[in-house]
Amino acid sequence: MSSYNPASNSNNNEEYKFDAFEDGSSKLVGEQQLTKLNQFAVDYAQQIWKIEEALDDSLNEAWDINIDPVSLHMKPHEQQDLIELVKTDHKMFNKVILVFSSLCNQARILKETAESKFYHPLTIFGEVTGEASEGDVQIEVGKILPFMIDLSAFVNRCYSLIRNIVSQFASIYHSQKNIHTQFFKGVHLQAVYYSLVDLFTVLITLDSILIQNNALASSWGRYLRMVKSVKSEPGKYSVEEEEKLWHLEKLLLSIKGQLLEGFIFQECITQEFEFPGVIEVKNNKILKAEFLFNVKAMFGLLATKIMDSSELYLREKFPGFLGLYSFYLSLFKDITDKSFFKQVWEITKKVPMVAIHTNVFWFPADFISVIMPGMIKIIGNPNIMEARKEYLKVIDREFAARVKSYYLQVSRWMVRMESGSTNRGTLWDANLSKVGQIIQGILLSYHVSHLLKTMIGLHMNLTAPLKSSDVRKLFQCAEMLKAIQNTFHRRSAMISAHISMMIQHLTDIINDKLNVVRNKFAGRTNYSEVELDVIIALALTSDLLGGVATPERLTVIKLCLNVIGQVNVLKEQDIEELRIHIKRLEFLSDINNTIKHSCDCSILFWSRDLFPTYLQYLYQNPNQATSLQYTLTGLKDIVTCLEKSIHVDNPINLIDIYRNELEDMINKNIIHPLEKDIETDLRLHIHAFLHVEEKDPFKTGIKEFGKFLELKPLRFFDKTIDIKSRIAHYLDSTFYNLNTVALFDWKTYSEMRNMAFYKYGLKLLEVHLPGATLEQGLDVLEIMRNIHIFVSRYNYNLNNQIFIQRSSNSKTLNTINITHISNSIRTHGSGIMNTTINFAYRFLVQKFSVFSEFLFDDQIKSRLYKNIKYFRENKEQLGNMYPYESVSELERDIRQLGVTDQGLTFLDHFRILITHIGNAMGYIRLVRSGGLHYCSNAIKFVPDLKHIPKFEDLVQKDGLSVETFESAKNLDAVIANLSDNTSEGTEYFKMLVNVFATEFRNINNQHLRNFYAIVPALTVNFIDHMINAKDKLFKKSKAIGAETLQFTDDGFAIGVAYILKLLDQNKDFDSLHWFERIQKKCEDDQKRMLAEAASRGIKEDQNHLAVKKVQNYQMEFDLFKYSFSGARIFFKD
Repeated sequence: MSSYNPASNSNNNEEYKFDAFEDGSSKLVGEQQLTKLNQFAVDYAQQIWKIEEALDDSLNEAWDINIDPVSLHMKPHEQQDLIELVKTDHKMFNKVILVFSSLCNQARILKETAESKFYHPLTIFGEVTGEASEGDVQIEVGKILPFMIDLSAFVNRCYSLIRNIVSQFASIYHSQKNIHTQFFKGVHLQAVYYSLVDLFTVLITLDSILIQNNALASSWGRYLRMVKSVKSEPGKYSVEEEEKLWHLEKLLLSIKGQLLEGFIFQECITQEFEFPGVIEVKNNKILKAEFLFNVKAMFGLLATKIMDSSELYLREKFPGFLGLYSFYLSLFKDITDKSFFKQVWEITKKVPMVAIHTNVFWFPADFISVIMPGMIKIIGNPNIMEARKEYLKVIDREFAARVKSYYLQVSRWMVRMESGSTNRGTLWDANLSKVGQIIQGILLSYHVSHLLKTMIGLHMNLTAPLKSSDVRKLFQCAEMLKAIQNTFHRRSAMISAHISMMIQHLTDIINDKLNVVRNKFAGRTNYSEVELDVIIALALTSDLLGGVATPERLTVIKLCLNVIGQVNVLKEQDIEELRIHIKRLEFLSDINNTIKHSCDCSILFWSRDLFPTYLQYLYQNPNQATSLQYTLTGLKDIVTCLEKSIHVDNPINLIDIYRNELEDMINKNIIHPLEKDIETDLRLHIHAFLHVEEKDPFKTGIKEFGKFLELKPLRFFDKTIDIKSRIAHYLDSTFYNLNTVALFDWKTYSEMRNMAFYKYGLKLLEVHLPGATLEQGLDVLEIMRNIHIFVSRYNYNLNNQIFIQRSSNSKTLNTINITHISNSIRTHGSGIMNTTINFAYRFLVQKFSVFSEFLFDDQIKSRLYKNIKYFRENKEQLGNMYPYESVSELERDIRQLGVTDQGLTFLDHFRILITHIGNAMGYIRLVRSGGLHYCSNAIKFVPDLKHIPKFEDLVQKDGLSVETFESAKNLDAVIANLSDNTSEGTEYFKMLVNVFATEFRNINNQHLRNFYAIVPALTVNFIDHMINAKDKLFKKSKAIGAETLQFTDDGFAIGVAYILKLLDQNKDFDSLHWFERIQKKCEDDQKRMLAEAASRGIKEDQNHLAVKKVQNYQMEFDLFKYSFSGARIFFKD
């Protein structure tokens, strides 16, 4: 086994160091690794930044809280029940506090049950889809019937609890002395009365919901009629157990009488509360005095705080308070305190309406007139509706200013919440500041929500019109509510991190306030029974504040504070501060539901008819486009209510109908107009050269449509609306569809796509349509079979070898070039070329027959002979140039022979005939060029056309199979054919000249020998025709026929050259020196015009048009001369 020797290892290292040498490679490797590491760090930082940017919420965005993957719920829970919480050494104290805390807890549970289970289904019944048709409505009522039975049981439970509370009150507040009356002699259990207020609020809310939902009452009546019909004829409906129908009808009538007629609350306050011999209520003066004391104490708080800026949820207590007051009047029949009622009535003027649930509005004046009609006489007969209208006028007048004020307050609050910094020094001061910020946010949301609901509710109740400017302000209120809610959501991590310290701080403040009472009893040994109760209540409060702030603990604490309050040690200000801090504890302990309730915008569901007006305002003011996301979030709040509908099979269907309705509004008022306007704007930019009348920005304003495109995709229910991608898709499809119709506009649409990117940031797709021409035109077979039509409808261009359609019903003209012919030959084979020549030959035979008849006419023949004779006799005087006057005279004489309805003379018809002949020759030339093009493409893979090997010989030499030999033989034949066609081609022009020349030069066709004499007249006629056509083309005249809108017609030049060759009259025509004559005439005309202008004193620019006309005439003749000279080359020997 070898051993490790450190000394030897050290020697080896030294030896290595001695032998080592530095060549710089290790340094290069290190630098390379360092560069990679730096690049990795940069790439990683960019990825992290992109992830952070994607997850970050900016202030102008509204997040959908319902899709949070992880959310924080800060409502406290504990396992202890009330029996374990209320533990003191005083058994009677424990018993009493436990009884009333249990009652208060039951009232709270019933209220939460009503809000979570009963309100939403009742409210939403009959909404979205409307009242169902006969048959369907009975099915809907059948589905909701178990729910109504549960509601009836719930209402009975509320009745029972209220009777129990009243019985407990009657047991401790009466004239007989016992242990209970001694204990509660000076205690005012306001906490229990507030629980009564909550119960009465629930009953009044149920009444209001059921009364306002006309669809439910109507559907219930129809279902009841159906049951009666079945009961009258059970055999008809195959019903065997008739007794069940009697029970069902009785149940339906019972539910209708209890729930649907608006007497839920009245039945409650008029039920029997007396238990003779056990409990005395109506004649209990002590209970009456205590009841009245608490009613007035509660009213005092409402009167001072209900319209104050610090008011929070007192309006929601107002229906319950009036319910409590009416309960007092009903129970004790005490209507003597008229002044108090007048004070209550004054509150109804300040608060004429309360939104108690989504779209359910409660009017205190109407409630008093129905429940307490006798009390109305105390204040006379007030005009309730008139007072309500006056209040609405005040609200309308102050609405805009109040919204603006709230907007500034909300903005300031959001900035403070987002900053997260405070100016407080200590930790406790910072916590108090955070609590103040949270409460301020809830206060702002409460007041903005109240303003929104009041505005909508009063206008709906009074059917008063709403100004369009106020519609925008209404939705701005919704935006503020969702902004507050989303600010709380963004700061939920901060709130959850500090919520415990905030609650602890509040409990310390409450304990500090209660220490004043503790200090009064400190150091004493003897206590009265009342003082002992107070000391026990103080101790129990301290114990309860040491735990989490659950609703049960807070209920017991409130009762203990009621007990503590009987010693009158605390001042009014201290009592008010205690009440505020307890209220803050309640908010913080259930902050999620508090925020959700105060920021709820479900009322917008019943005001969605205003949504298009709001969208139109946004479209006119794109700089406010960012508010759209908040509004959509507010419109979605009703989903919670819709999901709890039970009269339909699937509530998702209701949500889908609602979502589609809103989406249609957005499409109609935002997206579709935006599509059209952006498209129009792009078109105006691209077509600015047309000098379209510009809009005055001071009159029409400037709409920054880009603001809508800058929006991130809008969260809309379970989908997103990406306005930018929708606009891009619309423009893509529109540009593509229009471009397919008008391919010549490809460049325009390409420029519009570029403009859309640079101006709006829209990345549009390339359409990949052909920019100019298609490679497949008219087929050779079609042209060949209809060559007589083709030559009359197409014009030939000699230089470009292209045929252009004369006219078209669309904006495009068809063209035929060498590529098209080549493609056709590739399709049909090269053999079609010879067939085409045969068809062309037959066509020329027909045309030459007409040609001969025209020149054979005596009147034409005599005039031509006359002109030739005159030229020959006066050749020297004329300078060997054919006289222009003879041409004019010939044209005039032929015109006298007759004119067609289109204004064409016989000379025009003869020119057109020659043009058709020339077009046919041009087509033959095009076919030959197309054949050569096809052959060159087909044989381009043969490397050397001069040295083509014989595959037949090579295969035979190697002794391959017979099949291979035949294949090689066929290949040689194909290559040889292509090679011959490519190298030689077929001289079709020469062939057609030889076919007709013999016959044309025959002695029998002497009348054709004077053809060259009519060529000058034909050229003049042709030039006049081309000048006229081009002038009308440049003027874009729509009043003329499309046939005259031409810019090229070289078929005439080829036709004249071809016929001159056939008649062997080229030398005769050249002897006329006709082009020199035209040149000299134009020069003479220009000199004459300038001389006349100079003699008359006319300025040169005034004579410009006349000179220009002559120059154009000369230029057209020169163009014809060039074409004619080029055409004659084709027919040279």
